[in-house]
Amino acid sequence: MVWFAAFVLILAAWPVSTGSVYKPGSGIGYFLGVVGGVMMLLMLLYPVRKHMQLARNWGPLRYWFMLHMIFGIGGPALILFHSTFHVKSLNAGVALFSMLLVAASGIIGRFIYKRIHHGLYGRKSNLEELQQAVDANQNKVSKVNAVLMEATGVGEKLKPFRVMAFAQKGTLPIRAWKFLTLGWQRRNLAIHCHQELRRAVDHLAKAQGWNKQQQDQHFQAVSLDVDEYLRAVQQAAQFSSYERLFRLWHILHSPFVWLLAISGIVHVIAVNMY
Repeated sequence: MVWFAAFVLILAAWPVSTGSVYKPGSGIGYFLGVVGGVMMLLMLLYPVRKHMQLARNWGPLRYWFMLHMIFGIGGPALILFHSTFHVKSLNAGVALFSMLLVAASGIIGRFIYKRIHHGLYGRKSNLEELQQAVDANQNKVSKVNAVLMEATGVGEKLKPFRVMAFAQKGTLPIRAWKFLTLGWQRRNLAIHCHQELRRAVDHLAKAQGWNKQQQDQHFQAVSLDVDEYLRAVQQAAQFSSYERLFRLWHILHSPFVWLLAISGIVHVIAVNMY
């Protein structure tokens, strides 16, 4: 549905951008600007609910965060259509680019947020429970899967990856490079392990007399164990870095929001005065 909505909006953007459908300052164009502006203002209620004592009883925080996310996407989309994708004054340009900056910052923040929380609106994770998840994934492997991993040496290949992922040695550029490439290394190791396991399952299937369905079931089960373990290692290893990035993002995001609020107010006043 999201991709379909994006496709429809892109199709609609072309005739709107020509200025033949409506004008920003009248009719539907003005209405879109008002609704989009109100949505952007309501979006700011989330930090009020989160940080101010008077708003503690305004309902669960996760619903406010959901509203913040929805309005943070819908508001800018309506404002873009309100502007007909053209900047016709300095104050409008400052307001528009401030809005785009805040929206881009919000998308980055959402990406980081999901790395340190259970789901998009869930509670915050902690490093200890993530490390426990790594151990749990390692211990839940079935006997058949354990035999397959041992026969192929896959189990031994997983251990160096865990050691490397949790290692804190090296200079800052080296650690940053490891952080950026850990997902790529995980996927490469997973592909290699799948290839080894496929050959082992084929060999064991002949010895055990498995049919095609049983063969595929065993391969999928052992591959899933490997994938879950590697993902758990990556998530736990990168957790502290994502926490630091999220704190830094918060510091940078707040001034962007205030810049948007001020420039938006100036734009509304200027439009109605002149």
